[in-house]
Amino acid sequence: MAKQSLITFFERIGLHLRTLLFDLNFQHYISLQIIPFCYLLVLISTAGGLTFLVVTKFMQNVWLGLFYLCLSPMIFLIWVSICRVVLELLIVVFRITAQLDHVSSMNESLGEVTALTRPLSRLFKPNRPNNPPPSRPSREHTPPPTNHRR
Repeated sequence: MAKQSLITFFERIGLHLRTLLFDLNFQHYISLQIIPFCYLLVLISTAGGLTFLVVTKFMQNVWLGLFYLCLSPMIFLIWVSICRVVLELLIVVFRITAQLDHVSSMNESLGEVTALTRPLSRLFKPNRPNNPPPSRPSREHTPPPTNHRR
């Protein structure tokens, strides 16, 4: 039973990846699904790289190894934090793009509604005489500003 459910789970994942990878119109963003995997890779590679660095420094010199052993947690936290911020910014950019796509589709449907209701708005438009708006004095006849302080 568990083996069958595991097989169907992997089949669903394979089908999902095929639809994402072979989406030639780029209707779905695959980057949003890959970003958590990239963060996991950053965590694992940073921990492995710092472990390798500490071990090699211990092989060279014990004091150098202790120095890097004390320094490596700070390097890990700084590097992982920077990578996390960059990946979160990517997620925000993709979400903004999705929202703009949504707004664009709303704008298109609003244009269709406006085109349909324009003839109705002409029926209910109040009849006003064609009076031009009152004219404002032009700036040509205005004296320039003066500075009275001396």
